[in-house]
Amino acid sequence: MERHTDDSVDEERIASLRQSVDADGVDALAERLHSDDADERAGAAWRLVEAATTEPTAVRAVLDDVRDAAGDDDVWVRRGATWVLAELAECQPDALSVQFSELVSLTAADDPLVQQNGVVAVAGVTKAYPARASAGLSAIARLTRSENALVRRYAEEAVEEVTAAVAERAEDAGYPVVVRAHPAYADLFPEGVSVVETGGDDDRSRPIHVSFGQNAPVHEDDRGDERPEAGQPDEIPDPPDVTLEEEDVSPNLKLREGVLTTDYRADVDEDVLEHGLATVRRLRADESAVASAFAEAVEQWAGVDDHDHVVAVLGHGVRWLATRYDDGDALDGRGAPPTLAEAVWNASALTRAVSHAHSRGVVHGGLHPGAVRFVATGPRTWDAPLLGDWGFAHAASARRTPPIPGAFAAPEHRDPETYGRFDQATDVYGLGALTYFLLTGEPPGSGDDRIPASERNPALPASADDLFARALAPEKRARFATVLDFQRALDDFAADLDGVSR
Repeated sequence: MERHTDDSVDEERIASLRQSVDADGVDALAERLHSDDADERAGAAWRLVEAATTEPTAVRAVLDDVRDAAGDDDVWVRRGATWVLAELAECQPDALSVQFSELVSLTAADDPLVQQNGVVAVAGVTKAYPARASAGLSAIARLTRSENALVRRYAEEAVEEVTAAVAERAEDAGYPVVVRAHPAYADLFPEGVSVVETGGDDDRSRPIHVSFGQNAPVHEDDRGDERPEAGQPDEIPDPPDVTLEEEDVSPNLKLREGVLTTDYRADVDEDVLEHGLATVRRLRADESAVASAFAEAVEQWAGVDDHDHVVAVLGHGVRWLATRYDDGDALDGRGAPPTLAEAVWNASALTRAVSHAHSRGVVHGGLHPGAVRFVATGPRTWDAPLLGDWGFAHAASARRTPPIPGAFAAPEHRDPETYGRFDQATDVYGLGALTYFLLTGEPPGSGDDRIPASERNPALPASADDLFARALAPEKRARFATVLDFQRALDDFAADLDGVSR
């Protein structure tokens, strides 16, 4: 995307900052990003902007330093560092694909120049990875209404480029790519895109269908011949039959950072593990109580991972564990499946995994979309959901309240003194929240702020609201007594749902 400038880009200030740093080489400049002198940090950041266009591979090697600088207290450091991210997203988008949510957050920054950089970065990654388009378009499109003229211009150009890239990818694939947008932005889409409202004409907050689809699942019958028929797999691929030791894994790329762990892609000798890749998760916390709770959680996780829909633990130690490589792909990044049939199957599979664990006395305690990973099952079958992060919410509760994303947190995650500890009832709530997300494409929120599922997704009958009213009840005693009870209610709901076979 061509860069434009306005009064927020003080060329003389930038030139002065660059000249104030005498370091040569990308590594030396990355070190200066940690200087106590704000001007030196800013100068290094702006020198790295130049390097990002001439030595992008070298800059991606110091990406962690740049990402840290993007949150610096000094505005000129932030501006320079986010410009580096924007340049890198344009020329090597794969370097930033797993940090996509961080790029999206830049589009909400207070500083217009950081916003502009965020738009360019999000657009760069989204064009290369259309699966990110739901979050990407939502973030970019709202800025087409910005009061800042240059932010608005960037956003309009970005929407045009992203929609063109997604449409091209959909044409190549032979079926639409699932993308979520909003009615207020319908006029931004290219000619030939069909827009179907899902809310009332006067409701501009509801999602819409554009030519590539929308996050809320629809009936299979409503899709016509849009994509090749797919369905439930007959079997789930077995995990690798190996036991990895810490010396077997060599982390080389950060995938994501959570409250409790930092996740990496790791190389493994192919003589030990076919295809030679694993996901390694390392504990971030130093507190002994957290470390002890983490170790206990991993042990319990390994004790229930013989279920098809539980992420298998390939190796673990006091402060680490290894699982099948998943590229950081989780339900929170994917969004809801495109059809109700697949959404219900996902919900049922995850419920059965939790029921399996409960039968062995293991509580998950922190169900949310980031804990759900996927494994491919075949070219004409749905990817299978796998549940991980067993016990992590309990371990993380010493570091943050709530220990999981707030939109999926049960009352006991927010206020355990009032509502009690995490237990099987917490998993009932979590399964209700996951199912709500799978069926609507939106998190359930809490209490009075919750929009009935049948309003979120008009393809759902009113019986969905009864299911969630009970599963998501604030008081534990008002929820389904067990996960098996929730499973039976989900089965009854699915049986009454037109177009969903079981």
